[in-house]
Amino acid sequence: MARGPAKGKKEAGSSKRGAASAAAAGGKQTRKPRKKKDPNAPKRALTPFMFFSKDCREILKSEMPHLGFLEVSSEIGRRWAQVDEAGKKKYEQMSQKDKDRYTDEKDNYTPDPEYENTGKTKGVRGKNKDPNAPKRPLSAYFFFCQEHRAAIREKNPTKSITEIAPLLAEQWRSLPEKKRTKYNKLAADAKANYQVAVATYKNGGVAVEEEEEEVEEVEEEEEEEEEEEEEEEDDE
Repeated sequence: MARGPAKGKKEAGSSKRGAASAAAAGGKQTRKPRKKKDPNAPKRALTPFMFFSKDCREILKSEMPHLGFLEVSSEIGRRWAQVDEAGKKKYEQMSQKDKDRYTDEKDNYTPDPEYENTGKTKGVRGKNKDPNAPKRPLSAYFFFCQEHRAAIREKNPTKSITEIAPLLAEQWRSLPEKKRTKYNKLAADAKANYQVAVATYKNGGVAVEEEEEEVEEVEEEEEEEEEEEEEEEDDE
């Protein structure tokens, strides 16, 4: 008799998985419409990681042609986490040069009215978000916190959550760069997986093949969202 409820739970779980698969299969009917972009608008500046990704992707295509898009993205993230500060300098300079280019082009750009009002409306951050959309990846710091929060709470049983947070931040600041490599890799892998998940989500649940532009578009939209959030905070 005790096996009845367990069977019910199993069937319920199976139903949920089936519903999720059905949603993915029919996602194109409910997919979020893409933001209409002005083809003449300045192309957003690439981050250091994006420049590195371009170089590394070509190398991996030759070294590991058998890898799929997700595996390539994860490998790029892993390699980026292992690049030291001197190695990243080249890509930081490339990114800064691209930012200067973007700033100049943006200053001389007149928005086309046809595209100007097709973006997101400010003041509604956090509302009407699709619960099925991929969640943002954790940063290296948050991976560190996940691993060490329990130990710090155990050492400081009388402290509240808000008092624990500064202790975690202090430990992170004092953590040598060599020991941060583990968390940087986790964050890089999470970001790579997130970019592919978002590209797949926007493609109606259908896996995206090796389309670098899709991943770059995800990164551009992430930066746009961050800029909008900063602007809203400044207005407040």
